[in-house]
Formats: sequence, C-alpha cells, structure tokens
Amino acid sequence: MENYNVLQRLGKGAQGSVYLVEHRNDKKSYVLKKVECNDEGEANKAFKEAMALQELKHPFICGYKEFFVTWDKEESAMYVCIVMNFYELGDLAKVIKTKRQKHEKLDEMIIKKWVGQMIEGIVFVHDKHVIHRDLKPSNIFMTKNLNITIGDFGVSTVMGDARTRTRTTVGSMNWMAPEVMDRPYDERSDVWSLGCIILEMATCSTMDASQISAALFEIKQDPQCLEDVLDGIQNSGYCKDMCQLIRTMLRRNFQQRPTAAELVAIPYVQECLLLNPETELAKKKSVSKQTKEDVPKGKGVASVVKYMTTHADSQDAQRKALEYLNTLITSQKQIDQFMDTVAKKIASSMTDHIQDLQIQLHACNLISKSLNANAPGNLLYTKDVIHPILLAMRSHVGSSELQAAACSILMGLSAEENAAEIIGNIGGIQDILSAMRQFPKDAKIAATCCGALWSLAVNEGNAAIVTKERGLVDVCNAMERHSTSADVSEAACSAIWSLSLEDDNLDQLSDIGVPLIIEALKSHVKDERVVKNGFMALTSIITCGEVCAYRVLSPTPELVGLKVILSAYEQHQANPDITENFCGLILELCEYDDVITEIKSAHYQFKKRIDKVSASYKSHKEIATMVASIIKFINK
Repeated sequence: MENYNVLQRLGKGAQGSVYLVEHRNDKKSYVLKKVECNDEGEANKAFKEAMALQELKHPFICGYKEFFVTWDKEESAMYVCIVMNFYELGDLAKVIKTKRQKHEKLDEMIIKKWVGQMIEGIVFVHDKHVIHRDLKPSNIFMTKNLNITIGDFGVSTVMGDARTRTRTTVGSMNWMAPEVMDRPYDERSDVWSLGCIILEMATCSTMDASQISAALFEIKQDPQCLEDVLDGIQNSGYCKDMCQLIRTMLRRNFQQRPTAAELVAIPYVQECLLLNPETELAKKKSVSKQTKEDVPKGKGVASVVKYMTTHADSQDAQRKALEYLNTLITSQKQIDQFMDTVAKKIASSMTDHIQDLQIQLHACNLISKSLNANAPGNLLYTKDVIHPILLAMRSHVGSSELQAAACSILMGLSAEENAAEIIGNIGGIQDILSAMRQFPKDAKIAATCCGALWSLAVNEGNAAIVTKERGLVDVCNAMERHSTSADVSEAACSAIWSLSLEDDNLDQLSDIGVPLIIEALKSHVKDERVVKNGFMALTSIITCGEVCAYRVLSPTPELVGLKVILSAYEQHQANPDITENFCGLILELCEYDDVITEIKSAHYQFKKRIDKVSASYKSHKEIATMVASIIKFINK
C-alpha cells in the first residue's frame, strides 16, 4: 500500500473495499480492490488465484498492474490487494441507468458491438481457465473510444476448483446464475450473467429499474417471465435473433446452456464479432475459402465425401456437395452403405458452416432420409449428429423451414431411448419450445413440435424438463390457436398424454387440457388419429383424480363431455384400437360413483352401447375384459 495514495473509497462489498488510488511514481490513477482473508493460508491461496489474472491481457479485459498481500493494522485483517486500470467514463451500469431514466432505447448496433466484445473477452478468459463469477454492468467499464472492457476479477475462481465444489457466493443476485447458489458450476454461469446484461441493455426504454430487477429474479423460477420480457423487447424494435440469443443464454439448467465458445458459432453472434474486425474471433469467422473445383458427379458417394473433406473450408463446396448427395442417395441400400460415413461429414459440415442456412437445410434433408432406413444405435443417434442439429436451430431461429425440419428429425431420433436422453440433456427440448414460441401462427411447426415433445416426453427425465419449462402451456396454446387443424390436435393430444404423469401439470391438465381435448374430439370427430389420441390422453388425465374425471363430464358450460366422447366413438366403433381406448376411458371414469350415476343415465343408453361393443368384440381379449369390468360397475 505504501506505493499508493488513497484518493477516495469507491465502494464496499462482502469481502473487501474498493478505492481510487494514485501511484506515487507515475501519478496515474488506478482502482485498488482489497479482498479480506481469514488467515495467511487463505491469503496465499487467494493471491495464487489472483496471479492468474496476469495472463488476462486482451483488448476487452481490464488491465491489471499488480497484486500483493498486506496486513491492515487498524482493522487487524489480512488482504489480497488487486490493482487494476481506472476508467474515467465509468461503467455500463451508468450507461444503462442514464438511458433507462430517459426511457431511451439503446441502438441495437451499439448493443451488438458490445455483445461481440463481451463474448470475445469471456471466451478469452475461459480459455485461460478463469471464471469471472460476478459479471454485471458495474463490472464492465467504458473506454475513451466507447468500447467495453470486462473487469473486477477480484473474486474470480479457477475453473478446476469451481467444477469440484461450490464456493461461498460473492456475486450480485440479479445477474447470478441459478446454479451458483447451491451446486457446483462451471463457465456457463458467466454465460447466464452475460444474458442478463444483454436483457438489461435491451429493456432501457420499456422497463424501469425496479421492473427489470424483479424480472431478473423471476426468470430463474418461471420461464414464462422471460418470454414476456422478450415479447416486449421484440415489440420495441429489436430483432428476433437477439431475443433468441438471450433465450439461449438464459437456460436455467446450466448443463443445457451453451458455453461462450459455443455461442461464437451462432450467426447473430458472428455479426456482433465482425463489428470488431480487428479481434481474433472475428478474423477466424470471417474467412471462407473458395474453390473452383466442382463436385465430382457420376462417381458415387465416396467420391463426394472425399471432395467434402478436401474442401472442408469452403461453404460453396459443402453446399453443392450436400445438395448433390440429396439427389444421389435415394435407395435404402445406398443409405445403409454410406450413411455412417456421410453422417460424420454432414455433422462437421453443419458445425463448420453453421451460418449457411442452405447447408443446414440440405444436411437436415439427408438426415431425414436416413431415419427411415437406419436401425437405431448408429451414428445418427449420437451426440455427434444431434448437437449440430440443435446448433442449427439456435443459429437460424428466423427460418421456419429449418425449425420444422429439425424438429421432425428430433421426433424421429427420440424413438431411440439413448438419443431421446441426449436430446434432453443438451437442451433440445428448450429448442423445440423456442420454435413454437417463435412461430405461434405456423400450424406445421406447431404440429411438428408437439409431435417431438410427445416422443421425447415418453422419457421420464424429458417429461420433467418439459414440465419445468412450462411446455404444457405451449402445447395447449398451440392446440387452442390451431383448433381447426387435425394435425395439431392429434400431436397435441399425444403430447398431453406424455405429460399427464407429471404432478406439476395437474392443474393445467384439468383446467385447460381437458376442455381442449373435448373440443378437439367434437371438431375432428371423423379423424381417427384425433379420436384415438384424444381418448388416450383423457384416460391418462382421469387417473390423476376425481377432479379430472368430473372435468371430463363437464369441461365447459357449453360442452357435455360424455356426449362428445360417445359421438366420437360412434364414428369409429369398427376400429379396434379406438374401441380399446374408448373402453379404457370409460373404465377409468367408472372408478368414481358420481360418474357412474351419470353414465347410467337413461339419456345415454349406455348399457345398450356397451352390450353392442361386447357383441362386436367377443374375440378381442383386452376389449372383452374391459367391457366385463364396465358392466360390473354399471350393474352395481
């Protein structure tokens, strides 16, 4: 401390104080942070961690002058002191506060420039095995040329330590990732904090300080809060790609959240990086080699794969090759023979050229072809192929064609148990829900996404993820919005069936799900798929309790549930699958005395109907058994 004159104290935190100081030799101003330690051992460890900051020399990282340990006699305490650059223009918090007070919008181009700089800086520090842990606007400083620089690593943690245990939380609650409080975490916690900062910058004109503070807290508990804020951001004029980036960064399960390095592959982030063309990441992503050599045609799949390998850096070459492969690979024999080799090349092409939409579409088309011909367990059902598909969805959020194609593939892949688990673990469910929210008026996407959720949610862990993300709300919204679409109704009924075993969905199923299913049975009474899946979903919901059973009888003042069910069954009584589902539904309803009374009402002539089923399906063991049980209930 003897080398510095203390000019003023700038603030005091949980572990120490921050001062504006002047160096006695060079007369320059610096910020000095004193981090209090309990004993000499802790001081030595903190000092060792702080020394890692010496390697953080980067245009968008605050410079550090020196580190030392000192004993404060007055306070009888030991401190690690970190001396860093001082920025006269202040920090990002000051910029945001000024804009928010004036209800002024931050220009998106400026936000993009700063986003590029923040991601560039965080990728750099993560490569150095350092986690910031306390990213917030007041720790991001403004340089004289209005660039940003990330500072205040005084409480950073070395990654190896952070992955093995949870340390005492010292960051600020609003920007802190959900996992930091109670479990081990990694560098993706910084990604959450960056997402919160972008959210703050984008809401200067639409939310006051107390509103954004409340929102930053609530989004950790309720994903719908984030969707509401993003709707406001998009309505204020910011592009949907920015909203999707925020949505991706603010995934509450950090294992399903991308790392900073993975964010770099997203085209919107690449646009942000290119606003700072002198930086390393921008240079790497701005080069795509060209080739004059055309795709070898008439020489088989193997020659095309070789061409793709030789010209791996050329987007144009990859695009042409994938397009040609779609015309070349047409038979099951060709797919079986070459798909594992082609799949590896497809995956690498998608990842290396993620910004090229046509490459992603051609690749998805090839993968779709292979799903019908390849047995589960091959390369297509592994993370090596699944991850590029999800990355494509995150990167091209504005393409309804890509979103629909990718969701269709995910539905096909999820038929294999291990693939379904992989999709859930790496964030595929959130990507599907994002597609539904991005294109709420698109019936094709709604049907495809509901179908994918149905297939994925058969897996118990995935059902829990959908429930936690409030996915049932999205399914019901799609069903209501596209009530005239049999495809949406059929897929939504299937998804509701998959989600009906989750206790947290019970209220939603009873209040909204049941009326929507009954309405779908009425509207699409002649569609076998809707009737079959609607019966199946209602049966599962009824097992949740008598409230649900009574709800089926009277879903709305205008609808008589049992009448709709009987009418739907009469249309398809010759179909054994529908008959079996119908009997299962009635048998579940018979578990409740008041419901039996309603069923026995002369108005429905129910005994006569069941006798007819019994006569028609005497040789069908399952149906005959259920009919016998129903008759016992009725004759009580």
